[in-house]
Amino acid sequence: MHLIISRTDAIGDLCLTLPSIGWLKSLHPDWGITLLVKAYAAPVALACRWVDNVAVLPEQMSQDELSDWLRGMHADHIVHVFPNRRIAAAAKQAGIPQRSGVWGRVYHWFNCNHRVWLSRARSQHHEAYLNLLLLSRVLNMACPDVSTWREQAVSWSGLSALLPDSRTTEKNIVLHPYSRGNGREWPIKHFAELAHLMVRDGWQPVIGGTLADAQAFAAHQHLFPGTCLIVMGTDSLDDYMQRIAAARGLVASGTGPLHIAAVLGLPVVGLFPPKPGVNLTRWGAIGPACSNLQLPGPCEVVCSNRDCACMRAITPDAVWQALQLQIAAAQAQSTH
Repeated sequence: MHLIISRTDAIGDLCLTLPSIGWLKSLHPDWGITLLVKAYAAPVALACRWVDNVAVLPEQMSQDELSDWLRGMHADHIVHVFPNRRIAAAAKQAGIPQRSGVWGRVYHWFNCNHRVWLSRARSQHHEAYLNLLLLSRVLNMACPDVSTWREQAVSWSGLSALLPDSRTTEKNIVLHPYSRGNGREWPIKHFAELAHLMVRDGWQPVIGGTLADAQAFAAHQHLFPGTCLIVMGTDSLDDYMQRIAAARGLVASGTGPLHIAAVLGLPVVGLFPPKPGVNLTRWGAIGPACSNLQLPGPCEVVCSNRDCACMRAITPDAVWQALQLQIAAAQAQSTH
């Protein structure tokens, strides 16, 4: 069986698809898995030990060219984990024998010959577990229960090759302040206060993000300790993943680097608002050394990703305490 799993969206979404691939490989190690992704997320896919081939979605191909490209993969089955009208039509045109997607997309009615019912918007499950449910239903396999999924999330994610051979003695902690609009952001002034608490206690804050993040951060850099290591816009995604893997912990809202660190098994603190669709129930960090902070809810106040009262109410002291507990627990476990 050669299976294409199409997940052509953000880094965090892709990262939360990896445990379902690891689960599938644990049951069918002889199956070939091609992961179809966008170019900017490809390093995450390439780092996963369970993926046999990474196919980067071409941006400039015509529909006929895309169909020919998919046909050349000689796949038996494509699963549209992230629905994409163009890919769905091209997969049908390519003659891929089995084409699976959710009922909720009208274009799947015409382009998929196998459809399953799965509503993400109305579900109380985590995004990563929803991916597992989708694959299990598409392939008619028994889905692991939630507790098993949480216990296996790190090993099923298959990113362990990123981890250094021995744990570093450095005291670097990655702070990732921005989310590219994918999650509610914790105030930048809170990140600055958190950095001061870390420096006070002998830790090294590492401020990470994209080049666009660096431009936004420049107006606030004076709030941060001068000893912070600023790597925004300097690391490739490959380098940033290695930096995260070598760190002692990470703090972020619901964004890709949070999920990378979490499924590596690192101590992390994720920050979330009590709002359906963007809360910790749906997007919380899932690793064993994770702490997700969120105000009691629900909250019905209308606000924006960068100006959220519920996020402001999470204090730097609370975040630092939560992260220190996770670091201590991880340290204690590593000595046993």
